[in-house]
Amino acid sequence: MLKKLATDINLPEENVIPFDITNHDKAKEMVHKVLQRIGSIDCIIFTAGVSQRSLVADTQFFVYEKLINLNFLSIVNIALTVLPSMIEKKRGHFVVLSSVAGKFGTPGRSGYSASKQALHGFFESLRAEHTKDNINVTFICPGFINTDITMRSLTGNGEPYQRIDSELEHGMPVDLCARKIVKAIVSEKREIYPGGNKEVIGVYLNRFLPRLLQYIIALKGK
Repeated sequence: MLKKLATDINLPEENVIPFDITNHDKAKEMVHKVLQRIGSIDCIIFTAGVSQRSLVADTQFFVYEKLINLNFLSIVNIALTVLPSMIEKKRGHFVVLSSVAGKFGTPGRSGYSASKQALHGFFESLRAEHTKDNINVTFICPGFINTDITMRSLTGNGEPYQRIDSELEHGMPVDLCARKIVKAIVSEKREIYPGGNKEVIGVYLNRFLPRLLQYIIALKGK
């Protein structure tokens, strides 16, 4: 897939460097290889992640470890490796694919939500510390997008969910979401919420009427 993308955008195939982001030492080695090859990284888009479909009481601890490792720690490892070169160049842009679950928790998403909220805490602090270095952070917080992400979502025993949620089947088309993401990156937005109206409303309810949102979510979980 990556090599096809490189061909489509006329990028030399040797510039495609695949690696397992959860292998932290290897990931750092590959990032240094990229820096040696192209000199600097002006913008890095973090899209790695896996979702979850299991209640807290039904979820084994190792599943939380997998979620936190892939969705949070692996991304932090890459960010820490890239950051010194951005500080040196006095420019950089981190684009973090989060979720509305990064703004509030819902039933069946405890580990996923925790990992996404951890990303917000980390990168908001990074942004505050390095605004002086002209380093920007853009959070992409999608709601329901018409993808098959739930097929690979982790269940309580670590097995894939292997179903597509009905909300996703009726979600925002992928190409429309992609255009919104590109626009947000180019304009260096701080945070966007592509998706349906009810997910966006949830973000604002959590901000201004959190008890009401908690009540609505609890009803949904019954």
